[in-house]
Amino acid sequence: MKIREVNENKKQFIALLLLADEQENMIDHYLEKGTMYVLEDGNVKAECVVTDEDNGILEIKNIAVDPQSQGQGYGKALIDFLASKYADEYSILQVGTGDSPLTVPFYEKCGFVRSHNIPNFFTDNYDHPIYECGVQLIDMVYLQRCL
Repeated sequence: MKIREVNENKKQFIALLLLADEQENMIDHYLEKGTMYVLEDGNVKAECVVTDEDNGILEIKNIAVDPQSQGQGYGKALIDFLASKYADEYSILQVGTGDSPLTVPFYEKCGFVRSHNIPNFFTDNYDHPIYECGVQLIDMVYLQRCL
């Protein structure tokens, strides 16, 4: 397993990016300003994009694992990599996600705790309703992990 930084042609991974953020123009807001990593294990299994949010906060803007590779520890490996790599530069690793029964428990298992919400984020910023596990995503839930 190898994790590498991607500096050019980040959109080559658009299929994975869209798994975590299903509206391409929203991805465009952070893709170029963010730092992208891909995890390879034979081939690309997962990706993530992080941004500096100031005040010692590093934010995961996008993290996704190929559907055939989910549940095998690749997402957790990326988070652990970020926590280790950035521990000297940042004090908090945070992520914003929908209040989904799929994603929130994953982040909690990775050591994140709920921080705050942005009401109506998904309904205000996306051009269509987004559902995950049959639940419509409305508010953005922020979770944080101390580094």
